[in-house]
Amino acid sequence: MYIIDRNGRFLVSDTSENGVVALEAPAYRTELDAETEHLLSPLGGGVYADASNRAEITVEQKSDSLFYVRRVWTNTSDAPVRIQTILRVATLFAGERYLIPCVSVNGNEFGAGGEPKGLARDGKKWIFSYDRESIPACTLVENAEYAAALFASAESALALQSSCSLTRLADGRFLQELYHPVIEAPLTYCDRDKYSEACQTYIELGAGKSFACGVYLSVSRPRWENFGVCGVLDDALGLFGDPVPYPDPDEEKIWNNSITFAKSLISDYKGKKGFNIGYIPDGNGGFKFRGDPTFELAWCGQNVLFCRMLIEDYIRNGREDSLRDALEILDIRAELCTAENGLLASQLRDFENLNEACADTCNMGYGAYEFLRCWKRLQEIGIDKPAYLGAGKGLCDFFCDHFSEEYGFGKVWRLDGTCLDHGGSIGAFIIPALAKLCELTGEGKYLSMAERAMTFYVKRDLNKFVCTAGALDTCCVDKETATPFIIGATLLYELTGQEIYKTYAEKAAYYFTSWMFHYQPVYEEDSEVVRYGVQVKGLTSVSAQHHHLDMYAGLAVPYIRRLANMTGDGRWNIRAEMMWRSILQFIGDGEFAIHGAVRPVGSQNEALFHCHWGGSRSHCWGGERGGLNDWLVAWPCAFRLSVLAENFKATPHNDGCADATSALRAQ
Repeated sequence: MYIIDRNGRFLVSDTSENGVVALEAPAYRTELDAETEHLLSPLGGGVYADASNRAEITVEQKSDSLFYVRRVWTNTSDAPVRIQTILRVATLFAGERYLIPCVSVNGNEFGAGGEPKGLARDGKKWIFSYDRESIPACTLVENAEYAAALFASAESALALQSSCSLTRLADGRFLQELYHPVIEAPLTYCDRDKYSEACQTYIELGAGKSFACGVYLSVSRPRWENFGVCGVLDDALGLFGDPVPYPDPDEEKIWNNSITFAKSLISDYKGKKGFNIGYIPDGNGGFKFRGDPTFELAWCGQNVLFCRMLIEDYIRNGREDSLRDALEILDIRAELCTAENGLLASQLRDFENLNEACADTCNMGYGAYEFLRCWKRLQEIGIDKPAYLGAGKGLCDFFCDHFSEEYGFGKVWRLDGTCLDHGGSIGAFIIPALAKLCELTGEGKYLSMAERAMTFYVKRDLNKFVCTAGALDTCCVDKETATPFIIGATLLYELTGQEIYKTYAEKAAYYFTSWMFHYQPVYEEDSEVVRYGVQVKGLTSVSAQHHHLDMYAGLAVPYIRRLANMTGDGRWNIRAEMMWRSILQFIGDGEFAIHGAVRPVGSQNEALFHCHWGGSRSHCWGGERGGLNDWLVAWPCAFRLSVLAENFKATPHNDGCADATSALRAQ
């Protein structure tokens, strides 16, 4: 067998005391005998065979940590066959953790959802298709010393269309298995907490015919404990072609179209103005507001962030209506949706009965952060809105008094001050608000609490490579909850200069990037991905429970760019650009029509269905593999605008703003 030793050298032998991983004999299954696995016998020199098959394996070292494994498989019989091939790597160390990116973080132990748990179901090992994962068909096993990742190449459609599984052996070692072509077994995870029958496909190989394909093996030492993924993410960057296969965007046009969409969301609830959460199809070739009155502080609705973007639009373009709308909406939220104890209502409708309403720490924390940023930006143009500072300060004061060494800031609170749900990493969303308030006021208690909370959540969750419960429509391991760690740690580093916060920011960014797609899966010619020229690369998967892609990376992009400057590591700029360009796709321009309806200017649907997940629902909420849904939700536009606002910072303010600001200030 091939063995990679601790010094990254190749040995060809049967045993090695210094081995880290070993390439085992290849195996296969046939369609006629799908339950039986056939193992080829070694003939020496990387050649394996049985009575009807021959496989020749060669290994090429690409870097200190990356190895390219090429396999040529030949049907030596006189009859055609339909087969599934298996390339297997054995770790020669006991694995303490494993990862199947975007699918299973060490077995998805957190949460009571129905997503795939563990390594097997009903005694049969899980096999997952490559297109569920940010790195194709990737499995990673690690301990404190070593990390080994096996994944597919994109050198051909055949090489890419693959699957993977993991098997834990009795002595703690693992088998990492990579299959060709696509298999999903024993069931296919087809929708949230739902399963359909297994998927089995086969390679058709004529008599005497061969196929060749390569895979990659990354063997490294974890940069930090439980962060063996850093090595494979660094290896994978740029490995699947141009990491940023997108044209330069017309950012001015995108800004104006996005502002148009934001303003189109402004509507009324019982005489109070806010941004509706989004549009759904009206059944007549157009779109309408979603029926329930949802004007959300942050998360999907992003009412306060939208207001800051309208303030920026006024500063940049002198549009007085943008400023008036922003101030009116912010006044309503600050005056009517803030409880006496400082907690913030998630929904505008909660003003009718604040004490009985409930709010989560994601909405409250990010809402407070944006209230503080709105106050600061208005101060810079001579408009004083102390209620906005008060809204952010009130929330921070509440959580300074209610931090728990057991559960941090918790997840859900009734606005009377009762914590209803302690679970998850979601409470970390309070940290950016605390850090921002310290920056604005210079009061040390907010810095002390931000540091205390960061230490708590990093030690309990992030250091274990687990972020949970911030994707509020699930309760599982997810991507979204990494963002408060990226933002909070970046702000704390800039406030204190302490290297530990740079480390925390980088850890969180690696975790977040493990959900970012590095390649373009293969799709059918009639799929919407192909029809509309959609690139998957750079988009991010949502969670272990929701297997679709979205534009959430927009929230992280400005801080990942700052991380590049903090660390001097240009790879973060590449990743930020991958994410940024990817989220600028399929935005409505007044002409773009899909599913028979022209999309409103600046609108963008929430989900791209990159694998077999979500197809059991209507096009509004779900879609077939390679499809886009029709839920035109608010938040992608808000995050897109927030990146553009950072991009425009170097541009001088509109000269016409001064006179308009004076007039508004006098009102």
